[in-house]
Amino acid sequence: MAKLFGTTGIRGLANEFLTPEFCSKIAGAFGTYIGGRGKKVLIAMDPRTSSEMVKNSAISGLLSAGCDVYDSGIAPTPAVQYSVRNLDFDAGIMITGSHIPPERNGLKFFVSDGTEVYGPLEEEIEKIFFGDKIKRVAWTEIGMVHQFDCVMPYKKMLLDAGIKNENKNFKIILDPGHGAQCSIVSFVLRELGYDVLTINAQPDGFFPGRHSEPDQKNLKNLIEIIKIMGADIGIGIDGDGDRTIFVDDCGNFIMGDITGSILTDDLMKEGDSVVTPVSTSSLIDWVCDKNKGKVIKTKVGAADVVAELLKNDSVFAFEENGGNIFAKINLCRDGGLTAVYMLNILAKRKKKLSEIVSEFPKYHQLKDKINCPDELKQKLTAKVKEIYCNEEVIDIDGIKILFSDGWMLLRPSGTEPIFRIFVESQTEERAKKLMEQGLKTVNEAVLKLKN
Repeated sequence: MAKLFGTTGIRGLANEFLTPEFCSKIAGAFGTYIGGRGKKVLIAMDPRTSSEMVKNSAISGLLSAGCDVYDSGIAPTPAVQYSVRNLDFDAGIMITGSHIPPERNGLKFFVSDGTEVYGPLEEEIEKIFFGDKIKRVAWTEIGMVHQFDCVMPYKKMLLDAGIKNENKNFKIILDPGHGAQCSIVSFVLRELGYDVLTINAQPDGFFPGRHSEPDQKNLKNLIEIIKIMGADIGIGIDGDGDRTIFVDDCGNFIMGDITGSILTDDLMKEGDSVVTPVSTSSLIDWVCDKNKGKVIKTKVGAADVVAELLKNDSVFAFEENGGNIFAKINLCRDGGLTAVYMLNILAKRKKKLSEIVSEFPKYHQLKDKINCPDELKQKLTAKVKEIYCNEEVIDIDGIKILFSDGWMLLRPSGTEPIFRIFVESQTEERAKKLMEQGLKTVNEAVLKLKN
């Protein structure tokens, strides 16, 4: 049976793979899976140009399965998940391409506790889809559409989690990247008493100011503005609002691993555990040792991380891409909550972000990627494992090779036709050499497989 779900929901080119017919059918399969008639499904979208089409197509599929649909329009992914979990919904769907190029889009599916469908649940939905087993209801039982605002309860949750700012000179530069958090995080931070300047703060599916991925290249304007204005912190958010990256008061881009480690250091008590993917920096091991806690490594992907978090009753989880999960408040990656919690730490400790970062040991991590057709990914992973058969490896997700002075992870993307390379060492020179080695390994293996 063909596979529809990737690392994060279902993604593809809008109006080519994600056609109205496909979106209606997959939503109908999901509606059938959750029980159809009378089930309450919350749906929202990011500002992409194709999101309205995908959303309305999905709504038609849900209605045909007998579900009642509650439409929230444009809203961040964590707002949808928070409402599904806390406001008596049976399920939810988020229409979003997150950080991928604007011509692509996707669908994320949530069950009643607000978590993403995962593993066996994905397979059940795919069986219904490919087996044409969607249960279409009689015309008298077709569902209804209601308007619902999931943003208001989300804003309240963020405000309740925040500490009121007492430093009136504290200045924030916020870049929500034309995405779903455009009007939300700025509102919350101002309500908490912060001076906030925004850039790229108009929802726009063409992403004219920057691409939606909050990486160092795309946040270059934010970094420059921090330096020019002498601001205290920069906050960059991705397209669907579930990931946040910071820039410190000196204009330094702060990797998601460091953010996750700072948050862990604040949240962890002795005996607690945190969950993070195999791609995360070794810094988290240092933090957990310091706090007499435990780190649990998983595959890359929010669904895998949350599943492990629930299994171990962990206090916190994070990904190196800026996705942080505060288990006691919102059981999903939450960019808004990440911003609030980091500002809480700065307020409690009365320190600048650069000062807090300097308290942690420094690891040099580099990331790159190589184009790789989806049909070659499995063979390429096997080839890489064969090449490094004499080294110590971890194969939780891709192949992670452990060296005495660092590590290298080579893994296929679950959302794009690329192969990702992560390397880390405590010296910049060694990290660069590991990256050269990783790029060479993957490039040569791809050429051999193509020939």
